[in-house]
Amino acid sequence: MEYWLKCGEDSIQLPIRPASYQITQENSHQTVNVQTRGDVTILGKKGLKTFSFESFFPAHDYPFADYPKDRKPWEYVKKILGWQDKNLQFIITGTKINKPVIIQTFVFSEEDGTGDIKYSLALKEYRPPKYTKPVKAVLEPVTDKKKPEKNNTRTDSKKKKKTHVVKGKDTLQSIAKKYYGSGSYADKIYKANKTAIEKAAKKHGLKSSSKGGVKGWWLFDGTKLVIP
Repeated sequence: MEYWLKCGEDSIQLPIRPASYQITQENSHQTVNVQTRGDVTILGKKGLKTFSFESFFPAHDYPFADYPKDRKPWEYVKKILGWQDKNLQFIITGTKINKPVIIQTFVFSEEDGTGDIKYSLALKEYRPPKYTKPVKAVLEPVTDKKKPEKNNTRTDSKKKKKTHVVKGKDTLQSIAKKYYGSGSYADKIYKANKTAIEKAAKKHGLKSSSKGGVKGWWLFDGTKLVIP
């Protein structure tokens, strides 16, 4: 069984195998207080693992050590300190442990005068964040213009048209004066109702509605005129 830390192309084998290692599995469960039931647990997703162990970097040639004999204990310390802000690969051969990790804590000390450096190391499982590419928002130009409502326009135009049914002594001049305030609009009313006026005249035996060159002279009761 060998303990390895790898950072890209660089790597170190821990020279003295730890007597044991510990794995802590975190979870994101939550406990909340519900008024009618008291504390209840909301299950969360599985969290990240932490691998922790203790050992020492030897200053002497121990027969049970697995290390390059020309490497000094402070070289291991310097290497690990240089990896504090990097993601590593932690491997224990002969086990299923082969995980990306980061250094969570690294505590070391020189205690007994032998030159050996005791240490404890905690490695946190590393899970890189996933980024999604932002979607570009397409903004449509804002306009205050409103499309005309065709149906309403037609209805309004029909409502605005006035009609007049001829009766009694009505003339085009009197009708024009009634709706326009002036008899000078008589010819306008005639042109708008020429077909109806001439049809009524022929119905009553006349060739046309004219007399003395005045068109629409003859009007007959019941003829419906449009006031333009």
